[in-house]
This record gives sequence, structure tokens and C-alpha cells, in this order.
Amino acid sequence: MSKAQSGLGSVKRDWSITSSNPPKSSQELPWDPTPPKQAPPPSSSAALTGREKRLRDIQNALDNRSTPAVTQQKRLSDSDASQAAPPAKKKRQLPPGYRNNDEYVPPKHERDDDHDPAAWRSGAFSTVSRPALAKSTYTAPPPSKKPAAVFLSQEQNQILKLAQEGHSLFYTGSAGTGKSVLLREIIKSLKKKHSKAADAVAITASTGIAACNIGGVTIHSFAGIGLGIESAEELAQKIRKNKKSSTRWLRTKVLIIDEVSMLDGDLFDKLSRIGSILRKKLEPFGGIQLIVTGDFFQLPPVTKNSSNVKFAFEADLWKQAISRTFNLTKVFRQHDQEFVDMLNEMRFGTLSRKSIDKFRSLSRPIHYDDGLGATELFPLRGDVDRSNSGRMSRLNTPPQTFKAVDGGTIQDPGQRDKMLSNFMCTELLTLRQDAQVMLIKNLDDTLVNGSMGRVVRFCDPTTYGTDRDVEGSEGQVETLASTSSTAKKPPSAAPGMQYPVVEFSLPNGGKRTLLITPDSFKVELPTGEVQASRTQLPLILAWAMSIHKSQGQTLDRVKVDLGKVFEKGQAYVALSRATSLDGLQVLNFDEKKVQAHPKVAAWSKTLETVSD
Repeated sequence: MSKAQSGLGSVKRDWSITSSNPPKSSQELPWDPTPPKQAPPPSSSAALTGREKRLRDIQNALDNRSTPAVTQQKRLSDSDASQAAPPAKKKRQLPPGYRNNDEYVPPKHERDDDHDPAAWRSGAFSTVSRPALAKSTYTAPPPSKKPAAVFLSQEQNQILKLAQEGHSLFYTGSAGTGKSVLLREIIKSLKKKHSKAADAVAITASTGIAACNIGGVTIHSFAGIGLGIESAEELAQKIRKNKKSSTRWLRTKVLIIDEVSMLDGDLFDKLSRIGSILRKKLEPFGGIQLIVTGDFFQLPPVTKNSSNVKFAFEADLWKQAISRTFNLTKVFRQHDQEFVDMLNEMRFGTLSRKSIDKFRSLSRPIHYDDGLGATELFPLRGDVDRSNSGRMSRLNTPPQTFKAVDGGTIQDPGQRDKMLSNFMCTELLTLRQDAQVMLIKNLDDTLVNGSMGRVVRFCDPTTYGTDRDVEGSEGQVETLASTSSTAKKPPSAAPGMQYPVVEFSLPNGGKRTLLITPDSFKVELPTGEVQASRTQLPLILAWAMSIHKSQGQTLDRVKVDLGKVFEKGQAYVALSRATSLDGLQVLNFDEKKVQAHPKVAAWSKTLETVSD
């Protein structure tokens, strides 16, 4: 086809509307559909002034904006062009999952990771070198990169508002009512309110495990009282001699205490009196705003004589220190109303015959298709260790042991070891292929604290990004620099060190496979001082777990032998970890083991609800 026939012989712009004479840059130019192999050098007559060059660039930009691309649309003749309608404005196309993450599939042409791995290894693709990335394989929609949005119920929002207004309050609720979720929102809100003073909000808990879960310290550590066995006056004198401790008391505006159910009433009074002495104010705690939470129906304070236990709500100054007390009623963990009602009866120690029969029927074995079993909860740590080590010994695969890296400002070995023992992660973690593990840190909106999985292999992070998916599995692939949220490179990583690749089971039935690298756990004061830290894999063996460490956890699969529980509240704590009856197995159910402390049951009737 000739140039004339194709319509590409020349390109000429019609300037009759805008000017009488076209600019030099619009003169007729030769147009060859196939560019010559080598263009002739420009002649000296083609040189343009700076002003002409700018005009040419502007006009070319206008041409590109208003004229359809040659390769995409049939070229119109000059006569046709005058009658043709202007091109329709291109509509913006949003991805199908713009409003629904479950429907969204990332565009593959924009991701280097979706090229054939074999082609990458053969050098078929040329790229700028970059650090090796860990790889995560999905058989479910990929999770959001951002933390999942938190939606509070009406009663939670009202409590949050009261906290923001400066009220001292206590709130409680049965297991799964969102006490921890609300506490994190309160902490975030009050830190924002007092943002000018970084140490104005003190985050504490009665136990080390609870303190670690909310990113705080024990109440003993915050107060600087050691064991706290002396009188309030003696303890105040002791604190005055410690500049850091006394400064904390003076600068604190809000004191948060989680798991107050395990705080002795006498100690609560001592702390209140110490605050008054150090801050020289008669109000309880020296006028500090208190945000206190916990469930008194769960594990009680640890005392030498359990029959003479004194709860925090029995403290002499409780009513003066805390003006409002609330009971959350909406359950989020369990969605089966029958199960919710059974747990509420158990919480108060008043089981109906129907609930007793239902709990006894849960002794049946449960089989899961993904090869993972239930986590068995024990009251004693020794039983947990025996169960996990016994299951590990049955695996005929080589062991891999990971040693934690510990740090912190506390120099006393005894005090430091006690703090470190409160972490969920262990000093030594031994794993094998096919070991059942639990994630103990939130990574994103699908892999959270409590997610269950199994070790499928071990791999060096520097080569994992170029390996094929585990066992040839297919699916969407996400790249993550590390599971660590605190460092780009794991502090304890060593050249050639191999880490576990874990296949996690998701609640919706999907799978995620991820290389797990070390992460950091720490005990931090309001000033930012890290008293104790541990860098370790955020995993624990998950065939068995202690009831004490399970407090606050949400587990999809739970197995409990009630014949071994011995403390009031243990049965309730253990069974309420489960999200459904389908994932709960109960052995040796005995209604006599289901007990609630009568003082707690009587006091709970005085609590407010949001509707009051």
C-alpha cells in the first residue's frame, strides 16, 4: 500500500481557526509509517529559537491531548476530521474490589513477582538488584496492608467518650466482649489528648503477660514498689529515693490498669495512698485519672490463703477512686447465641440442666482436614511442657533450635529473668517440620495473635524470595520484607540462618504460607525506657498451652480436660477461649468444677450498663 493510499503520506494541522498563518513548527512534515533505520542529520535551517521551541512543545502537547493515537484508531481524512465529533472522555475504571477487598485481584502486569520464577533464574528479565524478599502464598484473598479498621459498639463508644472527658472508670464484661479492643482505643485516644507529654499516660497491668499484650509494664514496675509488702508510707519513702520512679508518679496524668481482677485489694489501697503522698494531694492516687478493666469472674488474685482473697473492688478507696463502673454486654468472639448463653451461665456458676448436657456432649473427638489439631489447655505449666515435647518427639524430622537475644536496662539478673519469663515467646524455641505452632503477634488483618499453622520447611531468607511455592502450591503471592515490625533486618539473623516457613490456616478455610523471622518483644516505661526486651520468632508450640497464658486469647480449636482444673474461674477462662461449639472439645466435664466466687457474683449486680 502506498503512502497516499494509507493516509500516512503527510500530516498537516489546520490552523485556519486559531491564526491566519501557521507557526513554523506546523509546516508539512514527511511521514513515513516505517521510520528509516538512520535519520539524516538536521540541517542548519531547521534550528529554532528558544521561543519557537517552547511554542512547538506546547502545541505538540495540545495535539497529543486532542488527537486520537494513530495506532489505536483509523486516521481520518481532512474532510472527515472537520465533521468528526471530539473523542469521548475516557472514564476512570476502578478495580472491582475498590469497595470490597474480597473481590480485588492485583493487576499482574504491574508486579515483578508474577513473572515466571524460572525466567528470573535464567536471566530472561533484567532488573535492578534488590534485597531478597520473603514470600507469602495465598489460597484466600490477600490481606489489607493497613491495619483493619476498628468499629466500636454503642456501649464501647460511650465508655471511650467518658475516658476522653477525664472520668475515672472501670469496665468489665464476659469473655469476648471486646475489653482489650476498647482498651487499645482508649490508650490511643488519651495518648493523642496528652501528646505534649510523652509520659502522661502510664500503661500497666497486674501481670507481666497482660502488660506485654498491651505494650506496658506491671503495676509494680511502674510504681517502683518491688514486691510491695511494706506500708504505703514506707514505700513512698523508698520511691522518693529513686528519681525515675518519683518522676513517673509526678508526671503521670492517666494510669491504666489491665487485668485488675488479679490485683489484691490491699495493694490497690497502698497504690492510692502512695499517689496521694508523692503528689501531695488528698484525692485517691493523688488525683490521677484511672482507667481500670478486667473480669473478676476469671482468675483471682494470687494470695497465700485463697479463702481470704480480697478483690480490688473490696478496697477501701475503690469507690472514691473510680466514679463509674460499666458492664459490656455485646459479645463479639462467639456468634452462636446458645454458646454465649452457656458461657454466661458458667461465668456465674449457675449451669442449667440443658447446658450441662450440652457440655457433656462435647467430649466427642474432632477431626480437621488441614492436619492441625486443637490446642489443649492445662492449668499447670508442667503438663503443657510434657504435652508439647511428647508430640515433638513423634516427628521424625531434624530439629532446629532458635535462641532469643535479650536486652534491656534492668541489670539485676533475678528481676530481669522474672520480666522475661512473662513474655509469650521463649528463650529457646525448638521446631521441626510438621510442628504445630501458634503466632503470638499481629502481622496484618488475617494473621493475628492466635493464628494456627504448621511448619512446612526451613529456609534462608536471602534465597526464599526466589524459591518456588511450598510443595508447588499455586495462588496469589505477596512479598514482605520481614515479619518483623520493628526492624528491617532481624537482629538475631545470621548469614545462612534458616527460619521456619509456616502454612497458616485461616478462619475462612484459606491458607497462607509465610517465612517467619525474628521479632521484638519488650517491657517499656512511659518515658520510653525499655526495661527488658527479647528478640525471638513470634511463634510457640501449639499442641498445648497453659490456661493462665491463654487468658485474653481467641482460639478456633480448643481441647480442655476439666478433671484437672482446681481454681475458681479456670474452667470459665479455658472454655471461653473457643469461638464456637464446633471447635470445642471438653473432657471429664463436671459441673462441680464450674464455680464463681460468691463475692464477685454479688458485686457484679451493682454494675452499670450503657443504657442505664
